[in-house]
Order: sequence, then C-alpha cells, then structure tokens
Amino acid sequence: MKKICLVILTVLLMASLAVSVPAEETVNGKVIKIETDKVTVVVEGKLPAWIKSGGNVTAGGGAPKILGIKGNEFVLRFSKAKAAKIKIDSTLQLTEFTGDELQGC
Repeated sequence: MKKICLVILTVLLMASLAVSVPAEETVNGKVIKIETDKVTVVVEGKLPAWIKSGGNVTAGGGAPKILGIKGNEFVLRFSKAKAAKIKIDSTLQLTEFTGDELQGC
C-alpha cells in the first residue's frame, strides 16, 4: 500500500512540475524625460493591456507606479535614488508587476 501511494505521489509531483508557466511579456521603452522621481518613457507600437494608469510595472530594479499615459508615452514614479540612476535615452525593460518583487525593510 505504501509503495502504491508513493508511486501515485511521485507521478502527481512530476506532472505538476511539467506544467509550463507562460513567459512574461517584456516591453522595451526609451527614457525621454526625468524630473526628480518621475521618469517619462515612450514605447514603439501599441502598449500592452497590463500597462494602465495607476498600476505598477517591474522596471529598473523596482516596481514604479504608472502616473499617467498619453498615447504610447507614460510617466513612472520611481524612488528618487532609483530615478537618479536612470539616464535619458536609455532603454528600460518593463514587465507586468506580479507582486513577487522584494520590497526592502
């Protein structure tokens, strides 16, 4: 009986590990303006549905809030320290915010 349970448990574990997780969609944006903690980014083409005003994205090692969207241009609010590290004309990789990022102490 123990062997049967062990075999069933092993099969279920292998099946659960075999399920693939869909890849996160990544969008590259170009930084066009920086004002203290606000970074304006422009994206070529249409914005994904997960980029919406008031939401968060994962970018630049943090999870900045989207303050506003105008066309394919939007403003992100970073901490002042993170915004100071970002340069104009640099490329930011943006992914959907999942809430799994470390938030610090």
